[in-house]
Amino acid sequence: MKKYSILFCIALALTSIVAIAAPDDDYVIPFEQLPTVSQNFVKTNFDVATVAYCMRDAHSYEVRFSDASEIEFDHAGNWEEIDCKYKAVPESVIKLIPASVPAYVQTNFPSSLITKVKVKAWGYELELNTGLELEFNRKGGFLRIDD
Repeated sequence: MKKYSILFCIALALTSIVAIAAPDDDYVIPFEQLPTVSQNFVKTNFDVATVAYCMRDAHSYEVRFSDASEIEFDHAGNWEEIDCKYKAVPESVIKLIPASVPAYVQTNFPSSLITKVKVKAWGYELELNTGLELEFNRKGGFLRIDD
């Protein structure tokens, strides 16, 4: 019986160590521990005072704001996704994507707001406040609507 107790304790200890050291676990970090490029992006395009918290995992960073907006950054600190939920993505961010993308939205959906921008390997994915998702190639050419 004593052998089983010792083996159980060892197994429990090893499981705990593996769980603690798991690289995909998310954990909260201070804003200052974001990569410099991420910090500068937030400071330039958003109100830093409204940052609720920052998260990190093995592959990415995430910044959440008090209004539920969020930004996802890759491991190097480059933005990959901005989701402003029900309000428009800041104009300063829209200027970072090809000009034909917001022009297409303005022409075809003049009363809609761009609430989400996601950088993909093949281009950009936008979500409008109407729920429509629009896809564009890297050069800003319209690909399709995904509702």
